[in-house]
Amino acid sequence: MKYKRVGEYIVAMRAILLLLLLMASGLPAQESQPSGARVSDVATALRIAEPALIKVYGKHKIDHEEPLTARLENGVWKVYGTLCCPNRNGGRTCESGKCAGGVAALELRQSDGKILSISHTK
Repeated sequence: MKYKRVGEYIVAMRAILLLLLLMASGLPAQESQPSGARVSDVATALRIAEPALIKVYGKHKIDHEEPLTARLENGVWKVYGTLCCPNRNGGRTCESGKCAGGVAALELRQSDGKILSISHTK
């Protein structure tokens, strides 16, 4: 009888732990989503996109892809990092065609600010 109660206790504790983990995993996604407000300008699109990109790729990586740029296409804001690399003088260059690699990319619906996709180009 004692073993049956211990077994039931372990099963119940696992169920509670699983429930707590599922609840906790949903919280960050809700925090990163805007409140359904229309994204009417570039500055707002960038304010929404930057924290989401940092959450996925890390602050260090996104800081190295500054400045982020955004353009509106068919009701979707397309936000991209800038591809930069070291130059001969010890600084960095962001000239098109000078660097190999990719940048962070995010698509954001203009009508409600919902993040549609986050990716990284190659």
